[in-house]
Amino acid sequence: MNMKFIAIVVAAATVSIPVSAATVYQDDNTVFNVGGRAEVRANISDANKEFNNAGIETNDSTYKDKSRVRLTVDGKQTYNSDITFVGKYEFELTEKTDGGSDDVAMNTRHLYAGAETSFGDVFYGHQVNAVTYITDWTDVAETFSGYTNEYNVATADRAKNMLRYATTTSYGLTFQIDGNFNSDSQSDGYGAIVAYELPIGLELGAGYAASDQTYGNQFDTDSSDTYLLAAKYANDGIWLAAMYQGGDISFDGTSDSDFSAVDLYAGYSFGDNTINMTYNYYSADDIGALDIDFIGIEYARYMGSVALFGSYKFNLLDEGEGGEGDNDEDELQLGLRYGF
Repeated sequence: MNMKFIAIVVAAATVSIPVSAATVYQDDNTVFNVGGRAEVRANISDANKEFNNAGIETNDSTYKDKSRVRLTVDGKQTYNSDITFVGKYEFELTEKTDGGSDDVAMNTRHLYAGAETSFGDVFYGHQVNAVTYITDWTDVAETFSGYTNEYNVATADRAKNMLRYATTTSYGLTFQIDGNFNSDSQSDGYGAIVAYELPIGLELGAGYAASDQTYGNQFDTDSSDTYLLAAKYANDGIWLAAMYQGGDISFDGTSDSDFSAVDLYAGYSFGDNTINMTYNYYSADDIGALDIDFIGIEYARYMGSVALFGSYKFNLLDEGEGGEGDNDEDELQLGLRYGF
């Protein structure tokens, strides 16, 4: 089926019902939901200036539009008291940067199905990794958080062809494991996490993820391995989280380079307001293009289905450092999001 037609059908479904309604069909055994977000975002930074191959500036504008729309459909069907089948599809639309076209770019974020059972949940498809459970503890800010998770297929927020098992006990223990089969990097991978939540709002977690990644030509592959340790405290409007990652990565012609990464989040919510500060750091011994080092501050106001936010990134990299997952410039980002 034509993907543009799918987008039109889902968009029409969301328009045809009140924006406050998420469930479009429900009976004794089945629930079907439609939702999403429309988000306008403006980014102001010297990093948005454009240069040609000779290094000559071709566009001195510091402004870049980062608006997007996400649409989601998901459903559940209860089979019996022990098994509920689930499915979800979510895609994101952004305007293409090509000035000669007003068409949109489309990106699938989730496309999976599975079952929630009394013995744990099993899902297959394009979905979150097992380690996303703990990387989400620090990836909370509207804008400048979660940068350190994206270089390894097995630790990125989502991956294709993922088989994942997850369970949480009544004693606060969470366990997840996944296997990734021939994803975007044309490689296999796997990961696992264990976490334990204490009654005082403190949760501790540890994880491991690995994938074979193509780092040179199509025949050059080596493993990328990541160890994760994390802690989160959430209570009475306070959210504090810290994560350390270490291991080795193969990337951009370099095999088996040691790396370390730190991701910190501190936030406080009061009434409709949230203020937060983040710190993201990533350094690989032999791959300078992967360097990340910045502090982010943010204010967000949440008014029902609407979020209004402003974020500023203080980049700590020297000129010419980084470039793959982050630039070496400060950034200001302003946004308004309407969820439905």
